[in-house]
Amino acid sequence: MNMLREALTLYLKLFFLLTPFFVLGTFITLTDGIDGAMRRKLATRITFGAMGVTLSIFFAGSLIMKVFGITVDAFRGGSGVLLMITAINLVFGKESAQHETQPDKLMDMAVVPLATPITAGPATLGTLMVMGTTAEAFEYKMITAIAIILACCSIGLMLAVSDRINKMLGHANISILSKLTGLILSAIAVQMIVVGASNLWQAK
Repeated sequence: MNMLREALTLYLKLFFLLTPFFVLGTFITLTDGIDGAMRRKLATRITFGAMGVTLSIFFAGSLIMKVFGITVDAFRGGSGVLLMITAINLVFGKESAQHETQPDKLMDMAVVPLATPITAGPATLGTLMVMGTTAEAFEYKMITAIAIILACCSIGLMLAVSDRINKMLGHANISILSKLTGLILSAIAVQMIVVGASNLWQAK
């Protein structure tokens, strides 16, 4: 039961780290006028792109830190700052301008910038790197990896049915949900900054 609760908590945390409603709003804007089949194909490519990047960072994070000589707490604090900036942009930022919506152009944009950095941005990847580095138990790593996959699939499912969500909620309500996501991310960011700064201070 504890493992199931931890998995659910990780899933929810990772889901919001991927800023789902910001991604949804951007996706709806970019795919305006695109048929449903192409939209679902694009959503699938974004899902696998984000999944590949996030899992790679989660499992290879410790190696990257060793190469650059970065401590976990320093990276935690830096990632917290980036996450706070992301949260502020979600709450107060303006919506992205509409880009070229030709199908071939959109498919080229599936991995960059739609999968990363729009879905899996620097703050998200930094958080995953810290999580991967601090996770020592094999079971925890596997639970987190499953949570990452489920979170990415949830984002993909939202994008695949984005036309229905847009009709049901409306663009204005999606924008409100994006701002609420920003509030949740700001709380996660504060916790990361405080823990990182506290550990660095104690290490002196």
